[in-house]
Amino acid sequence: MITNAQFRIIGRIGNINAKDKVTHISVASDRQVKDGDNWTTKTDWNTVTVLSEALRKRLANAKVGRQGNLMIFEGAIQTNAYEKDGEKVYSTSLIAQDVDVLSFAKDTKNETD
Repeated sequence: MITNAQFRIIGRIGNINAKDKVTHISVASDRQVKDGDNWTTKTDWNTVTVLSEALRKRLANAKVGRQGNLMIFEGAIQTNAYEKDGEKVYSTSLIAQDVDVLSFAKDTKNETD
């Protein structure tokens, strides 16, 4: 039996940092937290890494990879360890394998309310 660790994040695009062979996307997702008698919304920021050239090209499209778009990211969770200054450092990466737009951000320049 093959096992793996997977993730699914539904959230809005924050920043996109595209480099030569990798793109890092900050994604904001909200959750409800009870604070005494009241419920409040907390925002979690996660960084999703995109290695697939096809997905990177899709996100480079100005309409798809637009800040504020509501997206769903699915993929694999990878843990890594390395030495830095004699200390072992652990990290967890969210590697996107699928990306879809759930809704596009409103264009505030053309919005008429």
